[in-house]
Amino acid sequence: MLSYRHSFHAGNHGDVLKHLCQMLLIDKLKSKDKGFCYFDTHSGAGVYQLNSEESLKTNEFKQGIDRLTGHSVQNKTINNYLSLVSAYREFNQYPGSPEIAKSMLRPQDKIILMEWHNQEIQNLKSNMGGKNIAIHHRDGYEGLLALTPPDMQRGIVLIDPSYEVASEYQQVVDTVVAAYKKWNSAIYAIWYPLISDRKTSDSTFDSSTSKKGKSETMLENLTQHSFKNMLKIELCVTGANQAGGMYGSGMAIINAPWQLDKQIRESLQELTPLMAQNDSASFTVDWLIEE
Repeated sequence: MLSYRHSFHAGNHGDVLKHLCQMLLIDKLKSKDKGFCYFDTHSGAGVYQLNSEESLKTNEFKQGIDRLTGHSVQNKTINNYLSLVSAYREFNQYPGSPEIAKSMLRPQDKIILMEWHNQEIQNLKSNMGGKNIAIHHRDGYEGLLALTPPDMQRGIVLIDPSYEVASEYQQVVDTVVAAYKKWNSAIYAIWYPLISDRKTSDSTFDSSTSKKGKSETMLENLTQHSFKNMLKIELCVTGANQAGGMYGSGMAIINAPWQLDKQIRESLQELTPLMAQNDSASFTVDWLIEE
């Protein structure tokens, strides 16, 4: 919504999971020479300063990307992610999903970015730009339905809302179902938080009492529709009863490519102990809809 700014949360454990999945999906599409279209419905600023007032107010990146700093990892996917991110960390920056897409896409591919926040759209336009990149100051849900299907058959849609308002969970379902009817060959990647009740109020995140269980309901509603497949990927850095607020996050991948489940499972086997805040950390990779 209009009050949300991702700069408070950039580089947190939710971003780590989201961007690992994003990079894997883009690599899958790049396995064929033919171009594809990348949509980002909630683009944010594109690049974030981790030494900004917003980032330092929450320090969420210290429980996210910073937990991987200095570790020697074996998994190729994690190494590719760290290699990309390290170039930005030298300047106290973290790349958002639009910047990651820009760094990975080829001349034959297209990027469509949408952002509704008045300040963030200016930041996005300052940080991003280039050939085959279109930036729209508009509501991402409306924009996705207006701009699909594109002139390319293949593509990926990343949907990463703030979920500030509880009704947005259902809005995701309605938008994805409508977009799928128009463009059923695309991959739809939906990020969502896993939330427990907050013990106290927080200045940067509304009370989450009304949002507990909303992501689970959203997934259940998505499974009622006839998608080709849907993969659920979740990373919990602590137990649900041990955190006040977001204890983990997930990705729902519709039209998940072949062997994505195997690749992300191998990544999370190594990633989860590094991201764990205690011994209750866990991950799951499950098919909610199988082909």
